[in-house]
Amino acid sequence: MHGYVTSGRRPISEPIDGVLGRELSPRARRFAEEYADFLVRVDFGDIADHPLEYVRSAEAHCSSDGVRHSIWLDKESPDFEGLMMHQVMRGVLMEKGYPRTASQPTASFEPHLLYLSSLLSSAVTDPIIDMLLMEDGYGVYDRELLIHRTMEQVWLDARAGVPKKFGLLFCKWALLTVLFKLDLTYEGANVGVLHALIRKKFPESWQLGDELARSVKKKGFKERHPALLAILDIRSALKLEHRILVIDAEGIRL
Repeated sequence: MHGYVTSGRRPISEPIDGVLGRELSPRARRFAEEYADFLVRVDFGDIADHPLEYVRSAEAHCSSDGVRHSIWLDKESPDFEGLMMHQVMRGVLMEKGYPRTASQPTASFEPHLLYLSSLLSSAVTDPIIDMLLMEDGYGVYDRELLIHRTMEQVWLDARAGVPKKFGLLFCKWALLTVLFKLDLTYEGANVGVLHALIRKKFPESWQLGDELARSVKKKGFKERHPALLAILDIRSALKLEHRILVIDAEGIRL
């Protein structure tokens, strides 16, 4: 692991005990040891320093040039380690050939498409990542915090009125519905309250997202090929085929 961790590249045998100046807990150090072979190909950076404005507004971002991975994190995140482990697992899935999404070249002038592209991928791959982290005993980013933030987004977006069908807000809440329905790490009473709130404020998005989630569950999505088919099906249902690219294990753009 190197880049913003020490002044040079860490030998693979050297223990990893910190990222971006944040000391890791025993749990996170165990995670770093397990994925040490991958982490030597990772450059960590403070997301506040990312060159793209739309990325700076997020808590985390992961990208790859096919050889190395860049993981940008919010150093002030209340669950920094959960954020770090999630993004590392995202990179691991990339190397295993799980599908990725990318915006059409013209999307640089349409920030909302960059956001929807990322959200389309996350709707299917985040539940896989979270399942793997939980199965291995690493835990996931604080769910209560994420649920609270999402509820705030619902109320904020609802102020814009009824969303245009297949517009930004329509697709956003359909995709988030898919994510919350597929990700089994979201559980408990507060999740039910969140579902009810989305259903009330964005009923059409909820209905489509719920139908898509049911279809994806029935067909399966946890292996890379079913995950690819799931993302393609969701993209088609949201009429984003000509706006968002899906990249398969061979690097073919679909």
